[in-house]
Amino acid sequence: MDQRTARRTAGLSPASAQSPVPADKLLHSGNSGFTIARSAQLKYEHRDEGRKLFASVIAYMNQSDLNGASFYFYEEAFGKQDRVHWLIHWKTPNDYAISLHMVDHDEKMIDLLESDRVVDDASAGVWGRAVVEGSVQERILVPQHGLVHEEDDHDPGELWVDPAKLQTGRPDGELLHSANAMLTLHRTGQATHEFRKEARLYAFAWQNEVNRKLPGRATSYLYEETFGVMDRLHWLVHLKDFDAYQELLELERTDKDFRALGERQFIADQKGGGTWGRTYVPGTIEDTLLLPHQLTAAE
Repeated sequence: MDQRTARRTAGLSPASAQSPVPADKLLHSGNSGFTIARSAQLKYEHRDEGRKLFASVIAYMNQSDLNGASFYFYEEAFGKQDRVHWLIHWKTPNDYAISLHMVDHDEKMIDLLESDRVVDDASAGVWGRAVVEGSVQERILVPQHGLVHEEDDHDPGELWVDPAKLQTGRPDGELLHSANAMLTLHRTGQATHEFRKEARLYAFAWQNEVNRKLPGRATSYLYEETFGVMDRLHWLVHLKDFDAYQELLELERTDKDFRALGERQFIADQKGGGTWGRTYVPGTIEDTLLLPHQLTAAE
């Protein structure tokens, strides 16, 4: 680790520190087949209790045998104060049923979710008291496939679809992901239905530039939102440290290949021609920067 990285990440742990599972056995954004991105707004008066409660839930889920599922807890940086996020990685959607059974029937999980851990003036409370009503949202992310490799070349095995790491063409030892990155940029964008394929081609082209220009510093994966809004795309861009985030921003501003990408015609002449900007609904590309929740001795 160089001095810059040591300075920027001193005292911080990646999300893998939230799980007792060995690093080579963890499911994460690069090797899973199905991901739930969940977020919630904590009530300001219960911000500390809420974090402790959800950290305890995450710890218990990770130590349980849910067919290898991994649960990671993040803080939102430079966004809404006290909004928290989870990335939950599964092999297949069927595995989600295991967690539902656990929530309904496991005594310790029921105790975690229903005991008076968040107290109000009446000295009674459950997990719902910690979050703003209606703020809990879930989106299903499935690795985008079919544009970067021949699907018949890979057997997904236990996974629902091919994992996102196959999008990169990079060796595993060079890849960052939700378990080992210090920062994760979650970017979303709404592709236009008319130019849905062109939007995905641009998304892959942008991603390839990031992975090529910043090896070991940033790794980007592309996902489709499934069972949600049609043609909404998600990128998870995993960053080594805060400096890597600045390097990513600088690439988009000054790198000649990125500038050329912005000027490239992605829409065929017979469709009217145009750059990537015509392929996305204006104002829909949003970035959320996630920092792994740092466990305390009490958690």
